[in-house]
Order: sequence, then structure tokens, then C-alpha cells
Amino acid sequence: MGVKPSKDKAGSEAVLYSTQLLRSPEQIRSLSQEAGHLFRGDADALTPEFFIASTDESAWAPRVVRVTRENEIVGIVYAKERKFAGIPIGIIYADATLHSMLAALPADRDTVLQAAFGALTDSPGTRGLRIVVPETGYERDAILNVLAGRRLDVCYAKVENHSALELSPSYDAFLGKLGSTTRRNFRSYRRKFENEGHAYVEDIPLSEFRNVASALATKCAPMSGRKGIERDLKILSTVSHPMFVGLRHKNGDWLSILGGWYETDRAVVFLQLNNDRDYRQSSLSIVLRGYLIEGLIGRHVPRVLFWGGAVGTLRPYCQYLPAVCAHLNRPNFSWRALRGLIGWSIAYLPEDLQRPARWVASKVSDEHDDAV
Repeated sequence: MGVKPSKDKAGSEAVLYSTQLLRSPEQIRSLSQEAGHLFRGDADALTPEFFIASTDESAWAPRVVRVTRENEIVGIVYAKERKFAGIPIGIIYADATLHSMLAALPADRDTVLQAAFGALTDSPGTRGLRIVVPETGYERDAILNVLAGRRLDVCYAKVENHSALELSPSYDAFLGKLGSTTRRNFRSYRRKFENEGHAYVEDIPLSEFRNVASALATKCAPMSGRKGIERDLKILSTVSHPMFVGLRHKNGDWLSILGGWYETDRAVVFLQLNNDRDYRQSSLSIVLRGYLIEGLIGRHVPRVLFWGGAVGTLRPYCQYLPAVCAHLNRPNFSWRALRGLIGWSIAYLPEDLQRPARWVASKVSDEHDDAV
């Protein structure tokens, strides 16, 4: 695969960017050595190891684009193809909202992204792309450039995937931003927790965190599936700046744990498990998040990002990252007809089938320029 040469600002002929679509975990892992210069020290979510760990093989097939210029790797774009009943269905998904989709130097990212989107669109077997991007930025421009050179059905939908909480210069100032009931709960439940002699623990070793997660999986409300916990632990094992904290009963039993990682200007909350079954009245989630936020403020971390969105007490105080999902589809008649039929039938499908059905169904729109 390749991209036609383009003119640079001086009008001279630009070099050719070539693309290669990687499908196997072995090929993707090799990028750690081949393209190590593209991975920033704090960008854990950009590493091949993180991407492989986050790809559930039962639901997704990896589709990673390797972009080269004069035989040198200048960019990597992570994407994955949706499976249904274990079979790839030709719909490829990529999410740029957390800057974990593209590994490239700033000077190359526009061309790399356009080349990769084009390679994914033109790949045999591809029926459509679902690309989540910020509302403004170079990712939007790359989509528009792909649309300019191809005849595709396209529509856009706003999405709410991840949310962020802005912190304050001090913990008291942070509590002051909360509503009176929420502020009272943060203080009273923590006071009760401390009066009972329990403890907050930082820097839990990964091996112990893993064991505690397995033990708490059946004590959460609702219970967490072991398969999902194992995937989350695999992801957390790949990060280089981990954040493992928890609450421990005075008798040594673990009550709650939270896992994530640190980035340059934020902390990412990825997994939290609480013993809600035995301590339903203790509001363990509030207590643990209060300790965590106080510690982050002490480390001068300006914000917390909740992977997949915040739930519970802090949700009203978080802002979703503004993003849209571009649905790009091959315009052939049979694919249009199938999407239309599935879109019409979504309301009548069982709940467990509605989500995969929405991956297929898309409305057609010609408003390419101002829809993003």
C-alpha cells in the first residue's frame, strides 16, 4: 500500500509514505523495537503492549497501520476490527480522544494519519470505519481529506466515552467546589473510616493488587466478571507509571482498590473494586477517591481522567471529553441495505444485541464539511 506524493510548502515533490497493515500480535509487538523513538516516556497508552492487552480477542481483531517514509517508520495508528460471534465483520474502530491512537512525531502526524485512514478504508474486507476524534483538530482534518478522495457514505454522532475532573490547589478548595451533600459525605465517611482504625495504602505492588482484584471481583455491586478483570489487569501491567492505591481494614483485609497510571498532566483512573457486599453502608468508593484526590493534589496533579467515564458521586462534577464518532461506510447497495435493515430493527432486538447492531447501522449524510 502507498500514498501518492504531495507537494510541500516550497512546491517541491514530497517523498512517498508507504503503509503496511499489521494483523498479528507478533507483528505489533515488534514495533516496540522498530519504532521505539515514537513512544514518549509517559505515553503508556501508545505502546504496542498496551494496545494488545486492551484488545479482547473474542470481540476484536487488531488492525494496526505501520507508516514508513524512505524505509523509516514515521508513524503507527492503532485500530481494531469488530467481531460478531468470533467472526470479523469488516467494521474498523479507532479512538483518538485520549491521544492513544497515533504514535508519530508532530511534523508527521497529519500525513501519517491520513495515510493510515486511507489504508484502512481501502483494505480488502473493510465495510466501514468508526473513528472517534476530538471535535476539532488534525484528526478531523485527516477524515475530511480521506473523504475528499473517496466516495463514502458518512455520518457523525456525538459520543461520551471518557470524562475528566479538574482538581484544585488544595483539598479543602476541592471540597468547596462540591455540593453541600457531597462535601458532607466525603468528610463524614472518611472520618468514620479513620475512627474505626482502617488505613489508606499507596503504592500497592502489582502482584498483590492482582490478588486483591480477584478476591474483590465477586464482592462488588454489581459484580465484575473475571474475564474483564483479567483484561484490565493485563492493561495495568503494561504501564510504566502505575497508580495502585487501596483501603485496608484494621484486621488486614482489603476493602477497596483503585488502579490507573500517571501521565504528564493528569492521573488516569482505570479500575476500582470495592467490597460492597460486606460494607454497603461505608461508601468505600467515596472514601478511597477522597484519599486519592488529596494525594494527587499534594503531587500537583491538575486533573483526573476517568477511563470510560466517571460513575457515582463525582459524575456531576466531571466533564466528558468533547468527541464525535465518524461513521464512514462503503457505498455499495447491499451494505446500505443491510445497515438500513439493522437500523430499523434495533428497537426490536434484545438488549445484548442492540449494542453490536449500532456498530453496523448508520444514517447517510452528505454534510462532510461541518458535521464534525
